[in-house]
Amino acid sequence: MPAYHPPIDDMKFVLNDVLAVGRHTLFPGFENLDEDLLSSTVDAFGELAAKEVGPLNEEGDRVGAALGPDGVVSAPGFADAYRTFVEGGWPALTCRAEDGGDGMPGILYTIVEEMLAGANLSFAMAPLTSPGAYEVISRHASDEIKSRYLPKIVTGEWATAMSLTEPQCGSALSLLRTRAEPNDDGSFRLTGTKMFNSWGDHDLTENIVHLVLARLPDAPPGVKGISLFLVPKYLAAPDGALGERNSFSVGSLEKKLGLHASPTCVTNFDGATGFLVGAPHRGLSSMFIIMNHMRLATGACAVGVSEAAYRNALAYTRERLAGRSVTGAKYPELAGDPIIVHPDVRRMLMTMRALVEGGRALCFWTSLNLDLAQAHPDPLEERALDAVVSLLTPVVKAFLSDKATDCADTALQCYGGHGYIRDNGAEQYLRDVRMLRIGEGTNGIQAMDFVARKVVGDGGHALGLYFDIIRDTLDLIDAQGRDDLTGIAGAVRRALDLTVRLTEEEMPRWKAVPEDMAAAACDYLHLVGHLSLGFMWAKMADTASKALQDSPADPTFLWNKLRTARFYCSYLLPETEALAARIRAGASDIMAIPDNDF
Repeated sequence: MPAYHPPIDDMKFVLNDVLAVGRHTLFPGFENLDEDLLSSTVDAFGELAAKEVGPLNEEGDRVGAALGPDGVVSAPGFADAYRTFVEGGWPALTCRAEDGGDGMPGILYTIVEEMLAGANLSFAMAPLTSPGAYEVISRHASDEIKSRYLPKIVTGEWATAMSLTEPQCGSALSLLRTRAEPNDDGSFRLTGTKMFNSWGDHDLTENIVHLVLARLPDAPPGVKGISLFLVPKYLAAPDGALGERNSFSVGSLEKKLGLHASPTCVTNFDGATGFLVGAPHRGLSSMFIIMNHMRLATGACAVGVSEAAYRNALAYTRERLAGRSVTGAKYPELAGDPIIVHPDVRRMLMTMRALVEGGRALCFWTSLNLDLAQAHPDPLEERALDAVVSLLTPVVKAFLSDKATDCADTALQCYGGHGYIRDNGAEQYLRDVRMLRIGEGTNGIQAMDFVARKVVGDGGHALGLYFDIIRDTLDLIDAQGRDDLTGIAGAVRRALDLTVRLTEEEMPRWKAVPEDMAAAACDYLHLVGHLSLGFMWAKMADTASKALQDSPADPTFLWNKLRTARFYCSYLLPETEALAARIRAGASDIMAIPDNDF
């Protein structure tokens, strides 16, 4: 079965060399963050992920979570592994010191999310909502509610869950029906059914704090009438001790394609006691704090699963013997050559490598800029960084989860028939990662949000800031005059020019013809996604090239960065041309057949 080997060296290269995260010590939260702390965090959590969480992945998939008389029973070993996760202090890593946390920048938790997902995506789903839930409660809940519930959310002793979707409404939250009626003591009685509630019940923790969207009796219709409530499985006493069981139950667990060890619950709130979080009828804006965190976390999880699928496929192609190389036997002492010698297999491996390593850099770069936006003393810089992160959030979520599905499928292909059976675990990666394209708003919805709100609705302002960042980086690379970077920087600049030109051409049409905008949305998001990975590869190639000038004892890692950058620019980045052609085609051919004639 597959094993998880954390990408320690690559993470350290991106964090310490490419992004120089430890050099931002003047910013709040970064004061004690240096290369040694970053490296030790990667080492320590990589060990936990590989030794404690990864070995549970296959059995968790096979056995799954189960619904018993007293609630959901987690897959074998999950409760013990979660206890180890909590005892290590990992849930508190990025929570503020005044709340009992370590006060570290959020990029450290992005590292955690990627490695947890690479080791075991079902397990990674359990704590995934907690950072966002912590932010919502700490910002918007009353002091009394915070004192009762926040401390144990910070430590991870109590879990969180996000309860949005109902049987009749998914992303169309205007159709939400769960109701909240006021009690005399200031609390509320919530009644309704939620579904697709990941880790909505389990035995990893003694309590689960649900954040639930519901309507007050005087709520206006639509999304402007949605409020947010904290609804615990067990009510907390004033001193934070566990109290009586709330009127909450699990009706069933969904039977799913993958993520069998992640219980996806149909949850019933039958007059459950809840507490208003934030202002009445303003719940959706608060919930978006969690949702935006989850979307960035989805990108990190997508990279983690892609990494695991790629590494295990790579190991298989080194071991599996088949026909000889087209140029003659490469390993004459063996009965056949390992399939890694064949160009088609190498194409698949290089594609996965370029997407995984480029995607990791994009996740870390975006996460770092989110941290800097929250800590920057200059309001203009803060707003600019925040605008770019907001712009890229749907790209990180949708582009990287789309490519993760491609990577998992490509990894399976490397095994041939042995990938299609369960013995090697390749098919589990594909089944599990497929959910990431659906959860937190499908990727089509992410694309519409990206184009309609964050490009057209913003007048291209944030996009222009992002293009300037890319252009400035390429200008700096070109100014150095290094021959080994000329082709890489040139290819990324051509993709940038194409994207700028196409955006200027299409924006007026998108404003005038909404169907053309909607038809182009997914392709345009992928266009910017490919450009973004090209940007990351230019940065990584620049860093590797500079490091090679110091004549390191073992330059292989650095040379492979340059080789992969060239592959990305010559083989994958040209996809932007086809995407541009589809974007320019508009909606006419897509919408040509009438609804009733399909």
